Parts: sequence; C-alpha cells; structure tokens
Amino acid sequence: MMKRCFLLLAILSLLSINLQGQSAPPPAAKGKITGKVMDATENAPLEFATVSIFTTDSSLVDGGITDAKGEFQFELNPGDYYVEVQFVSYEKRTIENVNIANRRASVDLGTIRLQSATTNLNEVTVRGEKSEMVIGVDRKIFNVGKDLSNTGNSAAEILDNIPTVAVDAEGNISLRGSGGVRMLIDGKPSGLVNSGDASALQALQGNMIERVEVITNPSARYEAAGMVGIINIVLKKDERRGVNGSFEASVATPERYQFGANVNFRREKINYFFNYGLRYGNRLGEGYSNQYFPLVETPFHTRLDRDRERKGLSNNLRGGADFFINSTTTLTAAGMFDYDTDKNYTDVVYHDYYDNNGEPGTLFERTRRYDEEIETEWDVEFSLNFEKVFDPQNEEHKLNIFTQYILDDETEDSEIEEEMLFSEAGTLDDIIYQQVLNEEKEENYMFQADYVYPFSQNGRFEAGARGEFRVINNPYEVQNRNASGNWVDDPEYTNDFSYDENIVALYLQGSNKWGPISTQLGLRGEYTGIKTLLKTTGEENDRSYLDFFPTIHTTYHFNNYNSWQISYSRRIDRPHFWHLNPFFGLSDSRNIRRGNPDLEPEYTDAYESGYVYTPGGASYYAGVYYRYTTGVEERINFVTDDGITISEPRNLAERHAYGAEANISVDPWKWWNLSGNVNFYRMQTEGSFEENGIVQDLESDTYSWDTRLNSRMRWDNDLSFQTTFFYRGKQETTQGIRKPFYMMHMSLSKDVLKGKGTLTFNVRDVLNSRKFRYEIHQPNLISTNQFRWSTREFRLSFIYRLNQNKRQGSGSRDGGDEGGEEMGF
Repeated sequence: MMKRCFLLLAILSLLSINLQGQSAPPPAAKGKITGKVMDATENAPLEFATVSIFTTDSSLVDGGITDAKGEFQFELNPGDYYVEVQFVSYEKRTIENVNIANRRASVDLGTIRLQSATTNLNEVTVRGEKSEMVIGVDRKIFNVGKDLSNTGNSAAEILDNIPTVAVDAEGNISLRGSGGVRMLIDGKPSGLVNSGDASALQALQGNMIERVEVITNPSARYEAAGMVGIINIVLKKDERRGVNGSFEASVATPERYQFGANVNFRREKINYFFNYGLRYGNRLGEGYSNQYFPLVETPFHTRLDRDRERKGLSNNLRGGADFFINSTTTLTAAGMFDYDTDKNYTDVVYHDYYDNNGEPGTLFERTRRYDEEIETEWDVEFSLNFEKVFDPQNEEHKLNIFTQYILDDETEDSEIEEEMLFSEAGTLDDIIYQQVLNEEKEENYMFQADYVYPFSQNGRFEAGARGEFRVINNPYEVQNRNASGNWVDDPEYTNDFSYDENIVALYLQGSNKWGPISTQLGLRGEYTGIKTLLKTTGEENDRSYLDFFPTIHTTYHFNNYNSWQISYSRRIDRPHFWHLNPFFGLSDSRNIRRGNPDLEPEYTDAYESGYVYTPGGASYYAGVYYRYTTGVEERINFVTDDGITISEPRNLAERHAYGAEANISVDPWKWWNLSGNVNFYRMQTEGSFEENGIVQDLESDTYSWDTRLNSRMRWDNDLSFQTTFFYRGKQETTQGIRKPFYMMHMSLSKDVLKGKGTLTFNVRDVLNSRKFRYEIHQPNLISTNQFRWSTREFRLSFIYRLNQNKRQGSGSRDGGDEGGEEMGF
C-alpha cells in the first residue's frame, strides 16, 4: 500500500507543475517563407529534412519536412522569426532575423546547405550518414538498422551480433567475456529484460529497435547495477510532422514468420507513436553430454542425448503520445502489452555404462525422459515522463521526472514422463509420471527525477533521485502419480518462494571543460533492502546494505579528430531472483539447476582508457581496461552420492580481469565499408568450496580473445551485400574449459518501389557452426558437452517505408544518435 501511495504522490507532484504555455495571437494575414535544403558536399537535395519556424521568444509556430526536391514553403503571420533546419547526422543550421513585413511579403531563404556532422565534443560519428557505430564519451552506439544481417532478427539475435557482446547456449548475455550485464530499454527497466537473459528478448522484434548502446563504464547518473556495464536498447519513435513509419514482414526456414509495424503521427501539439510485433517460430535444438562419475560408490559413465523443440506465438504492442504543452514542456505517456504462448518439448535419453579403467564399459541401463511444457506470459507496462526546459536558449537546463509501473505474469505447466527402456536386471519399472507447475508474478514500481543545470558553456551540474520497489511471488509445485493413479505433492521440490526488493538512490554529478580537457565527476549512493522467504519451510533471509559508487570520466582533445579518454566507476551486481530461488527446473532429473538464497552481491572497481582517432570517413579506437571484483558469483557443478549433478551459484573470492580492445571502420572505396573489432582479455579467479566433504579448488587463469569482422558493399543500383564473421576463443573456467566458437552471416539487399521498399535475403550461420561446447574437469565429475540452439537459417524480408526514405529511417526524437545521454536515472 505504501508503494502505491508513493507512486500516486509522485504522479500528483508531476502534474502539479505549471503546464500552461503561451499561445500565439490568431492570424490576421499570411506571408510566405520558402527555401531549399541541399547536401553541401554532394550538392544533392535533402528530402525529409526538418524545418522549424520560431518566434523571437522561441515559441514554435510552424514546421514540416522538405519534399523530394529539398524544397519547403510556409504561410505565416507578419512578424519576426528565426528558422532551424535539421537532418539526421548533419549539422543544424539556424537562419536568424527573418522578417515578414506584411501579408503580401514573400521571403526566399535561398539554398540552405547542410554539412555532415562528423565530430563534436561528446561523441564521434563514424560515418557521415547514420552510421553503424558511434563512439561516445562513455558508450558505443550501434545503429542496428544499418546492419543487413539484423533484418528480421529478434532483439536477442541482434545482441548476439554486437561487438564484444556474446549470448551463450542458455541465453546468458556477457560483455567482454564476463556476465553481470544490466539490460535496459529506452534507458529504463522493462519487464522484457528484467530476467537479464536473451530468452526474454525473443519476443521483441528487431524492427522496433532504433539502436543499441553499450556502456562499459557508466557515469553516476546510471544505476550502479551491472558488473561489466549496461546494454541499453533504444526503441523507435519519430517526431516529424504528419504520418510516417515502416512495416516489415519476413519468412524463414527453419519455420519462422513475423510482421512488425512502426507508425508515428505528429500534429501541432501531439506526437503519437505506435509499435507492433507479431511472431511465430519453431526452433529445433540438440545436444549431448558424456559424463564420468569416478568417486561415487560404483563409478559409472553416462551418455546423455537431448533434443529440444521450442515453438510459439508472441505479440508485442507499444504505444503512447508526446504532449507538447508549450515550447519548453513535454509530457509523454506510454504503455506496452506483451503476450507470448509457447509449447516446448524436451526429449532426453540416458545411457549408463560401467566404468572400465576410466572408459565406458558394458551398458547396464537406458532411460528416456520426455517433458512437454506449455508456457504463457503476459507483461503490462505504463509510464509517464515529464520534461521541463527552463531556458529555451539552452535546452540542457531541464528537469525530467519519470514514473513507471510493470506487471509481469508467467506460467510454465509441464507434463513429464520417465521410462526405463533397458535394464540389466531384465525387469523394467513402470513409467514415472510427474507434473510441474511454475508460476511467477512480478510487480515493479519506479520513480526517478533528474535535474541538469549548465553553469557555463561547457560545464553542468546534475542531481537526481530514484526509487524502485519490486515484489515477486513464485509458487513451484511438483506432483508425482502414485500406483493408484492419484497425484501427490513431492515435498522435496514443491515450494513457494517470495522476493521483495527496495532500492533508493541519490546522485550528484558535475562536468566542465578546461582548454582541451573535459572532466566529469560523480557520486551515487544506493540503499538496498532485500527479503526472501521460502514459505513452505519458513526460511527467511533479510538483508540490507548502503553503498557509495564514485565515477570519473576525463577526455583530452588533441584536436577535432584525436581524443584520449580515461574513466573509473564502482559497480554492484546484486543476485538475480532466479539465482536466489532454491529451485530452478526439473526437465532433466539428473542435472538439476537451482538457486542459492545465501548469495551476496558482487562489487567491481572498473578502470578504462581509450584513444579515438577519426580522420574523415574512418574511425579508429584502441583501449585497455581492468576490473577487480570481490564476491565473485560462479555457477558450480557438484555430484551427489547417487550420481545426480547439481548446478548452483556460489560466491567465490575475487577476480582480476585485464583486457585490450580495438575497433576500426574504414571505407576503401565509397561503395565499400570494412569494420572490425578485436578484444583480448585475461581473467584470474581465486576461490574454493566444499561439498560432501570434498574441497574443490576453483582457481583459474585464462587468456582468451574474440573478434568480429564486417564487410558491407553498396552499389549505385541500390544493391547491398554484407558478410559478418565472429570468432570467440577458448577460455578456461573455474571448473573446466569453454571451447572455441565461430559463425558467419551473409545478407543481400535490394531497394525497390523507388526506395520506399527493401528486399533482404539473409543466411544466418552460413557454416552451420553455431555450437556451444564446454568441458568440466573436477575430482568427482568429468564431462564433455555440446549444444546447438538451432540450425542454419534462410530468411527473406521486406520493409516498406511510409513517408520516409532509407537514409533517414525512423530516427530518434531529436534526429540524432546521442539520445541515450538524456536517459539518466
């Protein structure tokens, strides 16, 4: 009840702010303003450039976009005005002192030539047009719509195609070789990503995504969660006048069909935005494990073969409106509804062999376990965002207040059959029947406020507050059918788990520029209260902690093309709900995943330094980083006396991670772009744990690397061809080895319908090599494992753009690529 009152008071305080704007006097007579917008370099007209007309007191009175010839015309009352002309990735032009003397006056502004925006103090744009990668002061921005291989992809697949980001066989996301990544949508938490893994993003279609921001060393205005950084997915929204949008449909084999739409409608005072995604897919996966249990009473070997089928339908609807109350005040209301239904089938066959001097001997038992699961999930989100700009001449002086409510409800209902197919004894037991019902319901309330005050041309002060209150209830029920045919609860696995989390934060941050040096200092304080309760046993775990997180970012600008950056931040990675839940899943009765209610958070000190060089159309980045982590969380595998493998997260001692990263983007010719990324790193982990009287040394010292190479060719006949290759090297873990992994994608694209449409043919995993392989080497368990999510995919997609051209796309709110910097919390 207190949380609902908190949210209500926040909304009332937001609405109590003076929202009254000054209306312009009614028109008596009309004059004309005309002009033409051109590309200054190529001397070509710029269609869809935005032209805005302001009075001398900075009130917006009219505006629109240029036509196919780059021309515009407006009818206005007599008076004094100034005109702003903008286009994506071009420098804004302002024409002052425009006077309409009387109703017969016609003012021709002539040809207005826009220069490509290649550099500014805060970030460096890689290409003159909307580029694939933008390097910012604290982030890398990937405009994923420019990557042909992303056409028709889900958000999970797009993340797997971002440099230094990797998605493993279980959907876990890592950055620079480490987990603990904080996922956000539009700079805010979302029910789509609260689970923290890529499986939750399968329902979010790529056509809804404008860009992905990878923030490896966030400033104090961002929440401190996320050991190795933040991945922020920015969804599409446009504010150009009139109706505009895009529509996408695709078909693929293995079976997948999807449709998506992004539509905006802008009037004088309101901008409506709408996104919808519909997707049906059927994905087949397979894998195996060879396991050896040398320390059980009778040592034996097991060969496990697993086949999996996941098929389902997902719907995602997002919509809202920006209300431009006056030229300095905006209220945005948004909502989202997501509904997914899936049918998942898992077929596991176990072959058990006697041990013959460390090798499999005679087969003594074969068992099959079949799991049929129906999964349904729906997610509802509502948000209000209020923005007040205090100085129209300096839009950085502003207040932003945001409130959000999330309700997520997920149910997994499984029917399991386990049958012994062969027994050395010659007699077969009856089939074992089980039912598993897993329900998870989450409510999340959040309020945040950010204030920015620019005290000089290059200096600004920031302050903010944030509160998030989350409650999750997760009853987990397992039933076995007895000899009489009745269903009986299994007390070993049945439980009811609840999780209550409250986080309150305050931050202060200041930045300024002295000559060639820019510096930003910040301090964030966060209070965390977490309570878990296992209702079936009454086990309660209540903990709270207050932490402070300093940050520093410094940039030395040698000139407009060279800069050197250095940064530090302290981070926290709180245990996720699933990692605290004592039970995780039962589809494989011999390999059980469970949580650990006693987990503590990880703390990381992160240091990073990098050099950026942008000579003309090319871009080069080289950097080094170091992370020191205490309380390292690692998923540990151990074996019970009867040969059951338990996987459970534990806090180890500490970890040192060192790395060097380089990015390059060059255009050998105007029609060919080459880009690449390479990341070398070393991780030293120290720790041990004891289970069943056996102490395992979990120390590891591994060197590894990964790289991504991309080639994109574009010809004058609107034909494009792209090839992407990814390689991730071998890595030693605390319990074994993760083997090398590589894959390649290819795409061919052709513009049709005079540029309004695009046909794209994709081949994902051309070499059919997307297999995840790892080994475990411990005293009580030796295993070799391989798993494949899906096989090679062929996909045909079509995109139709309404009142857009390909170059401009959907665009962000301000027509640029730096919008993520405005998302503070």
